Amino acid sequence: MKEIHPLITELNSLYLSVHTAKEDSFWALYMALKGYEQGSFERNEQKYKTFISDSSWIPKLKEALKQEDLSDEEETALKGWLRFFKTNAVENHDAAELLKEIISLEGELNRKREEFTPGYTDPDTGKFTETGSSRLSLIINTHPSENRREAAWEGLRAIEPEVLKNGFPEIVAQRNRLGRMLGYEDYYDYKVQINEGISKRELFEIMDQLVDATEGPARKIMEDLKKEKYNGAAKPWNYRYYTRGDLTVKLNPYFPFSKALPTWGKSYTGMGIRYRDAELTLDLLYRKGKHENGFMHGPGPCYTNGKDFIPARINFTAAALPSEPGGGQRALETLMHEGGHAAHFSNILMPAPCFSQEFAPTSVALAETQSMFLDYLLDDPSWMNRYALDLSGKIIPAPLVKETVENNHKYLAMELRALMTISYAEKAIYELNDSELNPENILKTVRETERRFFMGEESPRPVLSVPHLLAGESSAYYHAYTLAWMGVFQTRSYFHDKYGFIVDNPRIGPDLEAGYWRFGNEKNFFEAVKNLTGSDFSIRATEELVKKSIEDILEESRKRSYLMEKEAVRPEKIDLDARITMVHGDETIADNGGGFEKMAENYAARLESLINKQA
Repeated sequence: MKEIHPLITELNSLYLSVHTAKEDSFWALYMALKGYEQGSFERNEQKYKTFISDSSWIPKLKEALKQEDLSDEEETALKGWLRFFKTNAVENHDAAELLKEIISLEGELNRKREEFTPGYTDPDTGKFTETGSSRLSLIINTHPSENRREAAWEGLRAIEPEVLKNGFPEIVAQRNRLGRMLGYEDYYDYKVQINEGISKRELFEIMDQLVDATEGPARKIMEDLKKEKYNGAAKPWNYRYYTRGDLTVKLNPYFPFSKALPTWGKSYTGMGIRYRDAELTLDLLYRKGKHENGFMHGPGPCYTNGKDFIPARINFTAAALPSEPGGGQRALETLMHEGGHAAHFSNILMPAPCFSQEFAPTSVALAETQSMFLDYLLDDPSWMNRYALDLSGKIIPAPLVKETVENNHKYLAMELRALMTISYAEKAIYELNDSELNPENILKTVRETERRFFMGEESPRPVLSVPHLLAGESSAYYHAYTLAWMGVFQTRSYFHDKYGFIVDNPRIGPDLEAGYWRFGNEKNFFEAVKNLTGSDFSIRATEELVKKSIEDILEESRKRSYLMEKEAVRPEKIDLDARITMVHGDETIADNGGGFEKMAENYAARLESLINKQA
């Protein structure tokens, strides 16, 4: 058997060394593990950035590609590495030094942000209660007291001055310097082009179409909300409560946290989604000091090495609050979402790890399309009719399913605008002149954007409380969630036309693997959508959905539920083809060595003691 080209072997080994060290230290830092060494993530991040920005690999790869005896796999791997370095290489010495400085600034901001514990002042007692942003959001969404909701919203907004006084304006300025040094309009343009393969201008031409399409429906939503509820219902601390809060409370019994794991496992098994023997580590509960935003990262990218497939090693997390209204639903949504990312990055069948890591040139929009396609199932009436059960096994009542469908559709335009608020505000921040980059101007820019998208009101989720904007890897990419929603609706439309139903359809997973997953970042978002659906990416499916009548939505839902009940078979046993370990910080709670169902039972049995550790 012919040996794999030595340059491929060398790059695979070097990359995995720096990538895995960075990702393991990232997990230790963000999970607040006891063994974390202060500053180790920044050091490992710097080593990783130094490697991927090294342009000296480019001529070596070009020379290797001239060889005539390359196998198809070798040629594909070498081209993948060439694209990887062309995307990430920083040939300008000054830019490389600036990148090191930015990483240091980001590390310092992250430390100060983690040291700051948000909270709220109880309007009844005047006592300040420290709590995480996840709990603040749940209070805003579900608490019956408007004064308490407003206090929690003010608690979220208090994150913004902390971010601004601890270096964010300087980071933006230096990121912009980096973007311009590398030949782009600004940092935002740089990030869009390396992740999505289009310019910032091209991206926002697409986004502007959706802004226009949602303008009228969103204005009607806000006007109707004030008329139907009361004039203050559109206030940022009231909006979620009056559009979702009561429904969240009603749904709560049918999304028990203790059943989230098996529900995720059954849902994925029924759709034929498998993880190709990946090693998954899950840390689901809120814990003081732990990062509060759910995420998936892969310390061990999967790839093919000759005839061998190297399975992925993946971590994902949530900050679930099981005792709070909506806590179980939020936990399951995170499992479905981050589990979707994990399925994507476990099923990449390419001959080098550069294709299967979640950073540039991997399309963020493509990655998010997988996870959002799968977490959207929780709002699918077919899924609810089969999987939304209370602790006694009683199915969710039909009137509550109907109310959920009506509610979700009624407020869809505003939900899309809520996403776009963040990306348009971030874009506007990066378009400020250096002389304007101070806390006052940044806040003014943010508030103006919020009021534009929320029809004169500020955002229920203050923009600078969103952690994505702070970290280098997740900055200037929130637009990907909007692109992904459009991709989700186009994908769902394709599957509905092809099969009639999605839930418990075992053909869905293999189709996703063949259409979206297996080629990794060899295709960008727009190429992948066409690869699966056979049609160019378009906002058409989203625009049609926003404008569709609720009567049509309900009729289509009835037809899909009928077809699912007629043709779909419930999986008898959960089979994800994964090695799963449930952890709580440094403590291992359960694993699926004795089967998924046994793991879920063991984890549920430990829940009460784990929840007591949340304080």
